[in-house]
Amino acid sequence: MSVTSIKLPVVSTLVTLLAIVIMFALGLWQLQRAEQKSTRLVMIEAAATTSPLTLGKIINSREDTRDLPVRLTGTLNPETYLLLDNKIHQGRVGFEVLALLNTDSGNVLINFGWVAGDPSRQSLPEVELPYALQDIQGKVAIPIVNPMASETADIVQNWPKVIQQLDLAFIEQVLQVPILPFIVQLDPLATSGFVRQWQPVVMSPEKHIAYAIQWFGLALAALMIYGFALRGKIKNKEQHDL
Repeated sequence: MSVTSIKLPVVSTLVTLLAIVIMFALGLWQLQRAEQKSTRLVMIEAAATTSPLTLGKIINSREDTRDLPVRLTGTLNPETYLLLDNKIHQGRVGFEVLALLNTDSGNVLINFGWVAGDPSRQSLPEVELPYALQDIQGKVAIPIVNPMASETADIVQNWPKVIQQLDLAFIEQVLQVPILPFIVQLDPLATSGFVRQWQPVVMSPEKHIAYAIQWFGLALAALMIYGFALRGKIKNKEQHDL
């Protein structure tokens, strides 16, 4: 009996093919992410060897300014600050503290670092910020807005305001002043009182490659299972025809 005489099960065939295509596409996407992360790490390494730039040079640059070191001076209101929620450090839940720095080149949001939160979430951490920053250094970071995150902060609520993500357009409405389209993450200081362990790349290229191998393996496994099932169907048909 010819294999072509076996009628393929339509539903299981379509489901299997769809699953294989999806898993193969996810594997390719993970490989693309690995390549992007590798390029990003090279950029970070190159930026680390760059001398600190002024805020004006960062603003006027036409190139990618992410991770570039910057030196700035300005004043701020220590009572008006934002707490970025759900930030974890060594298993503890806390906040990242951000405040607006007024400089000669514009208003820029400064990330002072992480502070521990109340495990019961009944109170907010007490934060002491200076009235001015003099010739302080940090690195440029460009936040990515997550469309799936739901912002809970109210524009008119009291300070400090607890925000769910760094949506600069929303923060600009809250502060009611124009702000630059990036933030500055301050360099680590032993006496700062904040934890500053910035991770511009959370997942390594190697991990993305490992995920890609898993997706390709699952696609191959689905194809093999379908093949074994089809082979069993052919054998049963042959035995029935005898």
